[in-house]
Amino acid sequence: MNNKFKMTLLIGVLVVIGGSVCSTSISTTSAQSGYTIKVGKTTDGDFTVTNGASYIGENFDTTYTMTGTATDFIKARDALTSSIIDDFGKSSTIGYIKMNKTNTQTNTNMTGLANPFVSKEQIDGKVKSVLSYALDKIEHPVGITLNIGDSREIKCQFGNVLADYWCDIPTFVVR
Repeated sequence: MNNKFKMTLLIGVLVVIGGSVCSTSISTTSAQSGYTIKVGKTTDGDFTVTNGASYIGENFDTTYTMTGTATDFIKARDALTSSIIDDFGKSSTIGYIKMNKTNTQTNTNMTGLANPFVSKEQIDGKVKSVLSYALDKIEHPVGITLNIGDSREIKCQFGNVLADYWCDIPTFVVR
């Protein structure tokens, strides 16, 4: 391989894994009602290139920030959950997520070697669980009176340790 191709490949990999920011809107309109939730996504990670091979770093994370009214979050619940699970499932780091920091998982593959990584089903289940927790807090706020049209925010962080995944409402401030 010539050096120009190697440099182009390296830059491409840096762009994909190193970090990206994107913004998406989930919107629907029906005869009864519509909703819009704005979703921002930030990914951060590192990797090492050694002797012509690249290796994903030990730390990487994806943060989703969602904004909309409480009513929109309630209406968008299923579509939002499936969209986040689908988008996160397309991450280049999805196969490198461990259950916890000190891995005690004993899954084995066909060669009999221990597999330290969690399955896609485990990841999907955890993402759904933590996002449902935050959506439940918006749908059933305790001690907060919501006004129609008040904007809400949910923030989710998913990294290389499944046990550390979380979603919550940073604040109930009207924006």
